[in-house]
Amino acid sequence: MTFEEAVQLYLRTPTKKYGNEKSQIAHRTLTWMSSKTPRALRDPDSKKLMQYSKRLHDANPRRKIVWDETSAMFAGRDIKSINSLDVTKRETSLRYDKGLSAAGINNYLRYLRALCIFSKDRRSVKFEDFPTFELGTEESRVEWLEPQDALKLIRWLDPLRADMVRFALAKGLRNSNVRLLKWSHWSPASEDIITPKTDTKNGEAHHLIVTKSARDVLQNRMQVRDKLLRDHPCLEGKLEYVFVQDSTKSLGKPFYRTSVTNKTWKTAVRLAGLPSWVRFHSLRHTFASWHVIAGTTQKELMEVGGWKTASAVGRYTHQNEEHKKKVASRLDRVFEV
Repeated sequence: MTFEEAVQLYLRTPTKKYGNEKSQIAHRTLTWMSSKTPRALRDPDSKKLMQYSKRLHDANPRRKIVWDETSAMFAGRDIKSINSLDVTKRETSLRYDKGLSAAGINNYLRYLRALCIFSKDRRSVKFEDFPTFELGTEESRVEWLEPQDALKLIRWLDPLRADMVRFALAKGLRNSNVRLLKWSHWSPASEDIITPKTDTKNGEAHHLIVTKSARDVLQNRMQVRDKLLRDHPCLEGKLEYVFVQDSTKSLGKPFYRTSVTNKTWKTAVRLAGLPSWVRFHSLRHTFASWHVIAGTTQKELMEVGGWKTASAVGRYTHQNEEHKKKVASRLDRVFEV
């Protein structure tokens, strides 16, 4: 069985734990390993390189595609012939040729390891020398924002993204759960939001209480929805999502996953004076950290944030130095006798 065939079988097999499809990251990573990927376009006149885009290439077919030489790692190989030496070579290529960090390299190695285990256990592939995978040490970072930093980010964002950030900070939801939140999920009468199990990471329905800050965002989006319907009657019955765009090209549609944190987001992060690593998922870390600092217990946080285990919520909670000092000094009064 070739590497490409193994990839297709793996991607078509539902996940063992949740019974849903493989993630988009799994598709992109394994497809990149099994096929040549365009990296850039070279203009025939100026010879300059520009970032690859199918739209740009179709607009001017004379532009030559420059391929990513580190892609198609195992294209054409028999899956059973992959060994530890191959893994080491590819790890070196990812580090020095592609310039990835330890976290980025680990991402590729994890999916390659999952593919090999799947081929061995589920497809009875007899490896000549089953590869070993040693993940590198990832650089830890405190991925959360202080309240004043969050306000700076909101100030520099466009109205739609600003509302999405406010809502994510209020409820601790992931990118997809905010982007694809539907009006049908919200029950104004009972003041709660129910996210179906098909839309959650842990495969369980998530019940959210609508707080004042979240309600303010929803009411603002209702005004936006009503204005869109007045200006564009053709959208009647089509605005099922809460956070939709009002641009002509994507009228009434939610953002794509990568569109939320595109150039507009990165520009706002830079203008707000925040670190470049700030992403939309940082807001979930921020939500958890703010709750801990406010005194929310771990069990309470698991319930309001939708975490299934204590270890999972532990990865999201961070504390500032002021709160650490406050916690450390709690026993001081014991000695004041």
